[in-house]
Amino acid sequence: MYRHNGNRWRCLLKLNVGQGGLAIPGKNKEMNNIQQPDMNYKSLILILLIGLLLSNSAFSQGKKSKSKVKELTEKERIQEIDLFGKGLVEKSKGNGSGALVFYDRALEIDPFDAAAWYEKARLYLSMNRNDEALEAAKRSIEIDGKNKWYLVLYANTSKANDQYDEYVKTYETLALEYPTDLDFLKELAFAYYFTGDYKKAIVAYDRIEKEEGVNEQLTIQKVGFYDKLQDPEKGVLEYQKLIDSNPEDPRYYALMAEYCAKNGFNDQAIAAYEKIVELNPSDPYVHIALADYYNKKGDQERSFQELKLGLANSVLDLKTKINLLVNYYQGNLSDEQKKHALELSEVLMQAHPDEILSHTFYASMLYENSEFEKARPLFLDILKEEPNNYSIWEQLLLCDLNLQDFTQLDTDSEDAVDYFPNYPLPYFFAGLANLQLKDYVKAKAYLESGKNFVVNNDGLLEQFYSTLGDTYHALDNFEAAYLSYDKALLINPKNALVLNNYAYYLSLESKNLEKAATMAKAAVDLDPYNSNNLDTYAWVLYKLGKFDEAIIWIEKAYDNKGDQSGVVLEHYGDILFRLERKSEAFDYWRVALEKPEHSELLQKKITDKKLYE
Repeated sequence: MYRHNGNRWRCLLKLNVGQGGLAIPGKNKEMNNIQQPDMNYKSLILILLIGLLLSNSAFSQGKKSKSKVKELTEKERIQEIDLFGKGLVEKSKGNGSGALVFYDRALEIDPFDAAAWYEKARLYLSMNRNDEALEAAKRSIEIDGKNKWYLVLYANTSKANDQYDEYVKTYETLALEYPTDLDFLKELAFAYYFTGDYKKAIVAYDRIEKEEGVNEQLTIQKVGFYDKLQDPEKGVLEYQKLIDSNPEDPRYYALMAEYCAKNGFNDQAIAAYEKIVELNPSDPYVHIALADYYNKKGDQERSFQELKLGLANSVLDLKTKINLLVNYYQGNLSDEQKKHALELSEVLMQAHPDEILSHTFYASMLYENSEFEKARPLFLDILKEEPNNYSIWEQLLLCDLNLQDFTQLDTDSEDAVDYFPNYPLPYFFAGLANLQLKDYVKAKAYLESGKNFVVNNDGLLEQFYSTLGDTYHALDNFEAAYLSYDKALLINPKNALVLNNYAYYLSLESKNLEKAATMAKAAVDLDPYNSNNLDTYAWVLYKLGKFDEAIIWIEKAYDNKGDQSGVVLEHYGDILFRLERKSEAFDYWRVALEKPEHSELLQKKITDKKLYE
């Protein structure tokens, strides 16, 4: 919206205040040299009146004289001006309704007072009474159709009432009547844009450009219009014109490059990018932009090389670089993409060697690439600087776990518990580590304590109960073990590991074998190619005396890598022995003896050629 010079009214006020009277532009004939009673009060009102009106430019164009209207008496003129002034005072107080009352009374005396209609329209518009605003604005231009501020208000009230033809037509009039006022021309261009007449909007901007010269804002707006017209070739020409206006500004080439890349003008896009590099070889952003361009074109290798150049530049801050990488490499990454991300994270660390964030990101990328041995010492170094960084502790513990280094996992998880005594995961890892290290009492203590800190995480609580079950069984506290397994299965009835272990331990005690068979079969159904599950189901059937069924499942266990397990091979021999296939049983026992995890009775079975349980 066009805005006038706010200081203008002060100058006019100074010029129009005379001896004993006040002259208002548009009211000069009525007020000049008229001596009024209570002049100080009237002057005070009218000074405020002019300040308000002329700051809005309502009176700067004057009120239209009404030659066709019967002349008002002197008394009527004074009354009308007084009422109008009081309306302005009420408006200045924020009393819009009160102001309207005075305007209406003024218009009863002089219905051809364009300024009063104008002020009414403004008030109605501010109250969202758009229909009434339009009617009042229309009356003001019918009385004084040359006043540009009345025309502006009429245009805007027409727009507010969805009368877009009038909106456009009025700004066309203003632009024609005031050709040097570019603000009106800009409003006209917007009116064309708003109503979807993009060709006329471009013509209007061409006129503005002729006066102001080529500039970035105008160019971007014109290109937007050409996009609406689906004419990107013209958009390219506009950007070229912008470049020609200042060929040393790399920003203009960046606009051209991005636009050409988006619209498939590949050669021109590359040329623009290369020009940016020529003008500003230290600019990291151009390499980032080129990386994005090549990535969209499917040229991953060139994209990667450009990204390396951009990230190696220390001008670009580290956090921005990391955000770029995170956005660049997200989702399910291929092994090649993971390697690229790792290499780029190393580039970051070399460009920002003194920032711990670069080392953290590099260590995390090593972890993502399963290079746990390399990542672990980096995480330890980072924790020396930031011991309260929980996420780093978590990644460190996961490194220990993936490396199956339970001694180190025990040490690191205990340290993590010291720093984060209310976080459950370090307790879980400490319990798991000690279970593997066969320190069952210590494992039990960590697991029992840690589960109390689990909040809104059923998956983790399930793992606590599952591991507690294994721990209690190792402590020969079978009832506590089974209770823990039951709690785990309440959370997740489809936990194949718990179902298998629970069933197997019941079979070892020959206890609740039907329940054990149901759980073992469920574990097989969930993971049908797991030799441990198949072996457990076969063994439960064996314990139930169902040897013909047991042989079927032990064969499946054998075929699914069970041939390397001493337990599976020994069970195979036991089942064969029960089926009176003793010669085959002895063969399987002898092979089992060469494998790990067979029972202590196996050698005695072979020596005595008897079955011991």
